[in-house]
Amino acid sequence: MEKKTFKLETQWGETMDVQLDINNYMNNDGLYIGLNCIDEDGDLEPYGDMTTNLSMKAPDYCAYVDINNMPELEKFIEDNELGEFTGLTQRSGYVEYPLYFFNVNALRKASPSEMEMYEARVGNGKMPDNKEKLR
Repeated sequence: MEKKTFKLETQWGETMDVQLDINNYMNNDGLYIGLNCIDEDGDLEPYGDMTTNLSMKAPDYCAYVDINNMPELEKFIEDNELGEFTGLTQRSGYVEYPLYFFNVNALRKASPSEMEMYEARVGNGKMPDNKEKLR
């Protein structure tokens, strides 16, 4: 099944086509989401990391969003119904990174095979019933 393409409005005012790159962080199996942009030839190139791996592993299907390098990510996530802010943050250096609970069904549609691998690695076959299990 083909990956879904999204429109990202960058902090510099340009719009680009992107696809999600979903994986696990090697040290803790946390959710990693990156962005690949599609160039004029239709090839994928790494664009940046949506998530950041902080000192504590986020709960399954959650990740800290890298607003330090891409402040436009919160709007991108919300506009595309990819996830919602949990109200929790974690500080690293001078930055407060927001914790997002990602919409599992949206991620499965965006990148089916990568989500299947993520879920197999964390031992989950289905999403949690609700956000309350995160607290």
